[in-house]
Amino acid sequence: MKKLKDFIYDKNDIIIAVLILVVAALIITWRLNSIMEYPKQLINAEDPAIENNIDPVTNEKENTGDKGSENSNSESNSPSQGDEPANPEAPLWQGGVLTKDVEVNVTGTNASSAIQCLVDAGLFKDYADYQSICKETGLDHEKVRAGNFTFERGSTKADIAKDMNWG
Repeated sequence: MKKLKDFIYDKNDIIIAVLILVVAALIITWRLNSIMEYPKQLINAEDPAIENNIDPVTNEKENTGDKGSENSNSESNSPSQGDEPANPEAPLWQGGVLTKDVEVNVTGTNASSAIQCLVDAGLFKDYADYQSICKETGLDHEKVRAGNFTFERGSTKADIAKDMNWG
């Protein structure tokens, strides 16, 4: 019994450190799925009041005070208003690549509503178009990031899908 007591007394700092590491590893392993789902929860937690402040024509927030609002007014607002009744994809896409920089504010409560922001901007025909591009590039179509994105001239649909995917 004295040997056991001496062993514990001599090694108690190491034993406590190992126990802490084991407990931390168990907690992380137990919650790993929740940790990996956090970006998806950010999309789901989007405030409905914020969604109401989005201009339906440009798909940009109306009250943004950053440098993106100047670009959205000069690039997205004027050309898209004139071209939207006709074919919004004609001036935006040529030869499978974007013909100009496009700025989009992606919001939504799930992947399909987030991708609807891209559809409204003319980057995809519909959600099925986005899904097929994701399938071709090996991406999970449900893993969509929210936020402000600028897709540069010369980008393909696959490039846009890769930028949108957090997986």
